[in-house]
Amino acid sequence: MGNTGPDVTKLQQFLNADPATMITSDGPGSPGQETTKFGMLTKLAVTKFQEKYAADILAPNGLSKGTGMVGAATRAKLNALCMANPVAGATPSPAATSSAPDTLTVSMPAQPASTLAPDGALYVPFTNITLTAGANDVTVNGMTVERVGPSSDQAFADVDLMDSDGNAISTGYLDSNHHAKFGDSFVVPAGTSQTYSIVGDMQADLSGYDAQMATFQVDSIDASAPVSGSLPVRGTEQTINSSLVIGTATAVLSPNDPNSPTTHYINDTGIRFSGIRITEGSEEDISMGSITWEQVGTAASSDITNTNVVIDGISYPATTSDGRYYTATFPPPIIIKKGNSSDAYIEGDLLPSAANRTVEFDINSATDVYLTGVTYGYGIYLLPGGNTATAGNSAFLTTDGTTDGTSITPFFAGSVATIDPGALISIGH
Repeated sequence: MGNTGPDVTKLQQFLNADPATMITSDGPGSPGQETTKFGMLTKLAVTKFQEKYAADILAPNGLSKGTGMVGAATRAKLNALCMANPVAGATPSPAATSSAPDTLTVSMPAQPASTLAPDGALYVPFTNITLTAGANDVTVNGMTVERVGPSSDQAFADVDLMDSDGNAISTGYLDSNHHAKFGDSFVVPAGTSQTYSIVGDMQADLSGYDAQMATFQVDSIDASAPVSGSLPVRGTEQTINSSLVIGTATAVLSPNDPNSPTTHYINDTGIRFSGIRITEGSEEDISMGSITWEQVGTAASSDITNTNVVIDGISYPATTSDGRYYTATFPPPIIIKKGNSSDAYIEGDLLPSAANRTVEFDINSATDVYLTGVTYGYGIYLLPGGNTATAGNSAFLTTDGTTDGTSITPFFAGSVATIDPGALISIGH
């Protein structure tokens, strides 16, 4: 929601072709009056579409209700139906017409709207770029972006590459040549077009850069196939601002955190491994979309089952693809009202194979708690509000061990749980 461009118009045209998913019956967004803006009515129509085709979109992702976000599963269903029943006036996508076996085509989609880049804001949108793979999957090994325009590199804490679902793929830092390099690889699936965004994470104090105009452009792409299309792709010029006050969030130790090393036994269930409590400031309500925990103990994913993140008493499944990072997403996002708190902890069951191993769930980075402001829509950086230290466990780690220090890695170090296999005392008969 909030995106603009011709792809939104095509989406609205498609949704309006079915009375069950129509945007609205009259006015802007109605049949024949489709717009370029993805607003609340479009989001509601997308939700209806997702729930109509729940078996293909929601069920495979463990969801029971639509989210209103056009993610990978939703796009796949839209494209399948579009190919079967083309929307009047629609044109084939580059992915549908590409036949070259080993190519990566670069194109420029609609760019973000012009906005402000205020103090401490995360994920400020600068540049969108679309990558289209030919008949084979293409691995993107790296991407170089450049800050251009009358602004300073020092206004940015870092720069992120994000996919269309809002997931950060890679982080880069501006060098003396105003370049940032994304070195984490990702795959563009064969025959698809994927749109990615370059976003900026702003420093907490921008008073020395107020009113500067910054832009980012993609200069080069390193891929496993030849890259075609026009580079650089330059995005929208955004205005650095030091006066707009956006939301804030702090974290302390949850009362559900063990707060000390613990010993558990194989087959123990519902073990609370670590937890934090998040408090919103007085500026705006904030939305929590997901939390990612990092398991750094010696236990493998096959040693732990039924992992869940519990938010204010409600359990959400925490899934992992690599046995290291466990992510729980919250559809719809959890809203923390101004001045209120939410408690979050991760729990799970221990399998027999966990014997003599350890479990420690950390939060590697503050941005692994995905927070955005409800009023202004910027990403919110989570700050330690207490329980700080320079090292140790059940603590938020900073450079000087105080809440005024800079957060280090991991942002939150959980307690260590040691798994005991138990002992056989006697057998009676």
